[in-house]
Amino acid sequence: MTSVFSKTWWGPFSLLCFLLTGVGILLRFDPIFRPQNDLLLLLLPLVWGSVSGTIKSLRPDLTVITPKNLMLFVWFNKLVIIPLEIIWIGNRIPVEHHLNQDISTEICITLVSFGTFVVGWTCFSKKKIHRLMIPLPFLNTWASVYFLVALISLSLLYGSFENYISGAIFTYVTREIVEQNATLLGLLANIGQRFWAFGVLLAWYKWRRKKGKLHGLRHILWLILCLAGILSSNRSNMVYPLLTLMSVMYGGWKTRHPFWLVLLLLILIALSLFFGYVRVQSSLDTEGITLLFHNYLEHDEYITYAHQLYFGSPYQITPLLSIENPSSTLLASILDPIPVIGKAVREQSGPYIYNLAYHQSLVSQDKVIPVAGELYYNGGYFLVALGYTAIGVVYRWLDYTFKHNVLINPPLAAAFFYLTMLFNATLLLSLSVLMQFLVYNAAPALLIIAANWSRIRKAS
Repeated sequence: MTSVFSKTWWGPFSLLCFLLTGVGILLRFDPIFRPQNDLLLLLLPLVWGSVSGTIKSLRPDLTVITPKNLMLFVWFNKLVIIPLEIIWIGNRIPVEHHLNQDISTEICITLVSFGTFVVGWTCFSKKKIHRLMIPLPFLNTWASVYFLVALISLSLLYGSFENYISGAIFTYVTREIVEQNATLLGLLANIGQRFWAFGVLLAWYKWRRKKGKLHGLRHILWLILCLAGILSSNRSNMVYPLLTLMSVMYGGWKTRHPFWLVLLLLILIALSLFFGYVRVQSSLDTEGITLLFHNYLEHDEYITYAHQLYFGSPYQITPLLSIENPSSTLLASILDPIPVIGKAVREQSGPYIYNLAYHQSLVSQDKVIPVAGELYYNGGYFLVALGYTAIGVVYRWLDYTFKHNVLINPPLAAAFFYLTMLFNATLLLSLSVLMQFLVYNAAPALLIIAANWSRIRKAS
């Protein structure tokens, strides 16, 4: 047990505070007159402190860009930053139709999902992973094919450089392009754009093997080259490939001051949310961007709203609890993003039912149903526990696989890191978004894994 647990001062202290707060809530809780929502929210950061201060495998890696650090950052926002944010400045997720709703159920769902994720993470079987010593062959050919697929796809989708830049910034242009290319060829072209980043990755790896380690400005130039072919009004289409390239490019980058790194990440997230302001505009000039940025900073409620929305406020689950006579949505939610097939089951999917409850009418399907909420909707706490235990096991497998390949076979490690980014939809987004990622985004990473698979089996 000593290999799993370790003592810190904040672990037992947080656990004691968690137990005392829980007893206090039980003694004073009344769901109508005294719901004790602030104390309920306080349970989330306390359970984070209890777990992170007790279980060694849930401490941050010294190497900065790893799947585990990514996972810890997501849970830190969900369990610490957002609850304290709600206590301090209030909830920003609209719940106009549920004004008297206490969040005891939502808090319990979040606690169960995190607790069982931890169980899955710690119970992962550490089988010996054989290291793959042979690098991926024919790097020039692979890189050329990836670049060619991406360039053809960009040409088919956008037609011109001007349309590419506009489509990469403004949502309405992207929507028009998607509608114009709603064919099988358009689908393939959309998937093909994702090959650019991995073409850059393979070219970088080939260059590094010839020139040795790269430093400073050369790293930035490779990142700029990567960004040039992945511009999109969808932020994840840009952020995920860049982080993937950085995960192997800065494979040995360590920090001794994680607090300042987390603070920097939070500031960058706040700045990235500004892009949500920009992409809904019809046009912009230099003066317009300046005015828009000042407006964005003055209306700080949008920043906190977007933060709570993207990282998962407990209040996001609230609309689901108002739905009577629940029906199974899991299969429909998984099939929903698949072209042609999804159309037949869309009205039975989680996103459809959730948005109907959220807006009280089907205005749109842009609100994301949380995975924990949908699992609870379909099978109560049992399905939440079962689902997040499995998610914890898969996440740790991805983390181990990345770490055992990052110094030996960076392209393979990057492919697993990229899949981890997509798999984050289970923590941040929805089952439908996860399937959407697998359909539209996963192909270049899966091809690299497939190319290495026979040699992985031989090495095993």
